[in-house]
Amino acid sequence: MEFISLNENDNFLTYPANRVIGIVNTSEDLYAAVTELNNNGFEKEQVQVLCGETGAERLDTTGEHHGFLAKFYRFVEKFGVESKHLSEYKSELLDGRFLVAINVRDKDERARVGDILKAHGGHRINFYGKLAIERLSR
Repeated sequence: MEFISLNENDNFLTYPANRVIGIVNTSEDLYAAVTELNNNGFEKEQVQVLCGETGAERLDTTGEHHGFLAKFYRFVEKFGVESKHLSEYKSELLDGRFLVAINVRDKDERARVGDILKAHGGHRINFYGKLAIERLSR
């Protein structure tokens, strides 16, 4: 199982363009989903994971931990659905679940990732395109 832990970095997390993001409930679900992603050709660099309180803090839903520009960025996001998603993802992390973000190149990869996450109990699965967000699962 290979992925990049986003908990270990402190860079501000901006809009996740060309990524599928979803929540899995348990470490067993996470292990199974990431293993299947790796087995389907998704490299370590394409798969990122956030977890726990540290992961929730990394989302920095207000931007206050990353300075003025981050605060402004999050303020602008409040006018779109991204802000709602950030809050939901933060709650899921604080409840002990795992956020998985996968970089995808095309529609086929997007569908494959959505199916893999769903097969392992994934929910709140969304694809964040450059100009639109597509819900893949509730």
